[in-house]
Parts: sequence; C-alpha cells; structure tokens
Amino acid sequence: MAFKLFKRNQLIKGKKSWIKFSVSVSEEFAEPVVQMLSRFVKGNVFIENVGDPETKQDDVVWVVGFKQKNSDLLETKNNIEAGLKLFRGVFELSDLYISEINSDMWEKQHFDPIFIEDDIVILPNKKNLKKYSKKYWIIVEPSMAFGTGHHPTTKMCITYIKQNVGDNSLVLDLGCGSGILGIVAIKLGAIKCLSLDIEDDSVKASIKNSIDSEVSAKLKVEQQDLLKFINVDYKPNLIIANLNSFLFREGTDNILNVMSKGSLMIASGILSESLEEIENMFIRKKLEVLDVSKSGDWVALLTRKVFNA
Repeated sequence: MAFKLFKRNQLIKGKKSWIKFSVSVSEEFAEPVVQMLSRFVKGNVFIENVGDPETKQDDVVWVVGFKQKNSDLLETKNNIEAGLKLFRGVFELSDLYISEINSDMWEKQHFDPIFIEDDIVILPNKKNLKKYSKKYWIIVEPSMAFGTGHHPTTKMCITYIKQNVGDNSLVLDLGCGSGILGIVAIKLGAIKCLSLDIEDDSVKASIKNSIDSEVSAKLKVEQQDLLKFINVDYKPNLIIANLNSFLFREGTDNILNVMSKGSLMIASGILSESLEEIENMFIRKKLEVLDVSKSGDWVALLTRKVFNA
C-alpha cells in the first residue's frame, strides 16, 4: 500500500503542528473507518463529503483525523495502515494520505453537515448552528461512536422515525451507538427516550451528544445487554432497533417483553440476504411487518406487535 506524505507550507514559528490522516471510502462504510481511526488519534476525527450536492453524487466521503505532531508518528501511521489493510478485505479504500498543517490551518478546516431529507441536519459541533436553526439540528461527534448519520441503516431508521413518532411517543432506542436516533426522536416530538447500548464508549458518546443537542432532559442513556434483559420503567410505543441479524435472532423475545399490543418497532441493520429469515421469524413471533425499506445491501423493517403476552 502506498504511503503518501505531502509537505504543506513552511510552519509558522511557535505554532503547534498537526498531522492530518485522510482516506476516502464509500459512505456506506465510513463509520467503521471513523471508529478505527479514532483509536489511534484520540478524537478529532471527522467526515468530509466530496460529492456534488447538485447531482447528489455523494456516495464517497473522506474520513480525516488530526493528531498533534510528535515522535510516535511512524507508530500511529503503521497502526492506521494495519487497520485499513483489514478493511480492504471487505470494502474498497483509497491510499492513506498524510499531510502536515499548523494550528491556523487546523482552525480553518471545514467539516460538512449531513443532511437527511430536507429538514434534519447532523453537525459535528455548534460552530455554525445559527445557519441551521430552522431545521431539526443534531450534534454528533463522529469520532466518539458508531452512528454518524452516513450509514444507510441510520438514514432508513430516521425516515421511519419521522413517519411514526408523535407528540406522545415513548421511545426505546436499542444499540444506540452515538445516540443519534433517540436524539432525532426527541427533536421530532417524542416526550421520552431511553437509549441503551452494551458498549461503555457508546453510552458516554450518547450522553455527550444528547447534552450538546439539548435533549438530555428527555433522553436517558444506560448500559444494558439486550440479550440478557431489558430494564425499562415504561411501555414504549416506538422501539428503534438498529442492530444486526444475530441480535434479532437472540434478542427479539426480550424486545417483545417490553412491547404492548400495537407498539411499533423499527428493525434495521439487517443485510438483504437475511431479510427473508428475519421477516419470517418476526411473523412467527406475532410481529406484523408493515413495511420494508431497502438501501444498497441493507434493509429496515417497520413492525407492529399484534398481541399481548
């Protein structure tokens, strides 16, 4: 794999120097690259769109990470290269590009917002918040956990949330990642949300993002394992489950235990090849499949519980 180092302009004396790591990848696979890069640069990881907003050719993005220049540059570079090599067995990536910038250039870095449909915007920080004050805005630090808003499963879930959340909605968000889906539900009118994840990093990320997005009064985050037991002190009428096929196979009974008759569940994170299996399992367990959405290799289902246990 090629290693490309581009020297920028002579650094200003007395200013901090930063190393910028960049790799381009299909938008569908941006989130695991963000997660991996974050391990080695300790935050300061962002996603830059490279598509043309007029033609919607936005399926390729740049994942970029910044690290202050120090003596462990070679070790950091080698660790990132090793992670990218593993990913290349699953999906395509560009070479790793490395450039050196100063603190002035760092402050001028531009990170694009993510628009979902026309009225929801996901921002990495509050820097330009006034510009988007008329939209449903959400602050998500892309380096903190899975769930930046780029993945097709996240987008399909948000579409279903928009269609089904109401002013009296009580929401349960399973496998919350960065907390983005629960935050969206509150922004769209839900009165309460409990967001759960087994990963400590995801819990911390969701708490911070809920505070930054100004919804923490209505959104609670806890660490729970849905394969063991789901502890929630209310009956949610909308469950958001952006998980995977294994977790649905092993955890659907626990999900059903917290649902009432008529409760809705958005089930996402399912590969197209597993759709028939998961759909048939839901039907056997008396979950009515109301709708199926597809995007690339991924599917999401809108389901409803049709009986009380």
